[in-house]
This record gives sequence, C-alpha cells and structure tokens, in this order.
Amino acid sequence: MITVKVKSKGYAFTIPVPYAVLRMGSSILTTSIVQRKMKDWMNMSGGHVGGDSSRNPDFDSDGRRFGTELLLSILENASTQQAIRQLIKDLQRCKGTVLVDVQAQDGTKVLIKL
Repeated sequence: MITVKVKSKGYAFTIPVPYAVLRMGSSILTTSIVQRKMKDWMNMSGGHVGGDSSRNPDFDSDGRRFGTELLLSILENASTQQAIRQLIKDLQRCKGTVLVDVQAQDGTKVLIKL
C-alpha cells in the first residue's frame, strides 16, 4: 500500500492507496473507451488542456497538444498495460521505501512511502 502523508500548520492527513486501486486505475486508463473519450475531449477543447488558450498561445498550442498526444500514444501501446502491471508488482516488493520526503518553506511536509 502506498501511503501519502501531508502535514501543515492547520491540518494533517494520511491517504492510503492500495495496490488494487492502482491496478484498477491502470486498467481503466488503458482501455480503448477511455482513450476515445480523451481524444474527443482533446478535439473539443481545440487541443488545449482546459480549453483556455488565452495564456501564452505560442507555447499552449504546441506544448500542451504534444503532451496530450504523447500520453495518448503511450496509453495506446499494447505493452503499456503489461509494463504498468509489472511496475506495480515491483513496487509491492519494495515495502518501506520512501519515494518523496519534502518540506516546504512554510512548514508543509509531504511524505510518500511504499
């Protein structure tokens, strides 16, 4: 299980993420139905994430569209789902490993641990 802990001055919470949820999420992301919906969403927004093209149009038109198309091409690859499953299996073997341990200047702490 991946554990995400966030601590700040006013609050502290922990989010446990079971590996079953990761496997289910990767299976959903790599289905053809989700990929078609993502393509439709990208075409409806004119290739811009969020549909907002008012900010720096030179970067947004090329950079965001390229990133979205790259993500879709990775998800369409037949071996992607197998690779993600193997990654999750390998993560399960590394219990106790700290992936992220960061503290911001305002005192907020984030810890992501396997």
